Amino acid sequence: MTTAVALGAGAVLVAALLGGATGFGTGLVCAPLLLLIGFPLAEVVAVNLTVALLTRVAVAYRLREHIDWRRATLLILGSVPGIVLGRAVGHLIDASVLKVAAGLAAIAFAGYLFARPSGTGTAVSRLGGLVAGVSGGFLATTISFNGVPPVLWLSRTGAEPLAFVADLAVYFVVGNLLAVPLLLIDGSVPVSRLGGLLLAWVPVSLAGNALGLRLAGRLSRRVFRALTLGLVVVTGAATVATAW
Repeated sequence: MTTAVALGAGAVLVAALLGGATGFGTGLVCAPLLLLIGFPLAEVVAVNLTVALLTRVAVAYRLREHIDWRRATLLILGSVPGIVLGRAVGHLIDASVLKVAAGLAAIAFAGYLFARPSGTGTAVSRLGGLVAGVSGGFLATTISFNGVPPVLWLSRTGAEPLAFVADLAVYFVVGNLLAVPLLLIDGSVPVSRLGGLLLAWVPVSLAGNALGLRLAGRLSRRVFRALTLGLVVVTGAATVATAW
């Protein structure tokens, strides 16, 4: 195992632990760390989406009783056109521009939600869910940050922590199943290269995710909300830093 792959395994472990606890943080934390280590953006995107897919399958099954199918379906329906659009135009935009824009947007939205009270959970905006899905789908096939828009929307619905994690798990599983094959079609990430990285990192990610999931049910709504939005701010700043 090379030094870069070993360091990458450490990054994946930390990201999966936070992802298990928050329901979305795996890609947000992992992407900046892997970019800092030196992995190219195309590989980081493919790895993030695949790892998220594999870890969220178990989460969706385990928390199936907590899934709000209305919320999850809105996100999934929106993600489909977003994934296709992101794949169609993503390669035309400079990677550094994508990273800076996504990082600054994440920080701005999280700051906005920090300044407002959390949602009551009594109203779910269909338009808001679809927009979050489209935005997340676009970010999936460009920089693998498909969790940010759905997280911000779900934070406004006042979803309970386990329902929050469960809804996101379903969204990630279905959306990433569509996104990963699109990324492999043009050969920008060789299947053999992706397979080697996943062989080294998936076991680590599964272990970290399992531990994080055990912590998720023990967090209060207030702590959970602060943790999720704080994670968006930190990783958004880290993403901007990697672009510079």
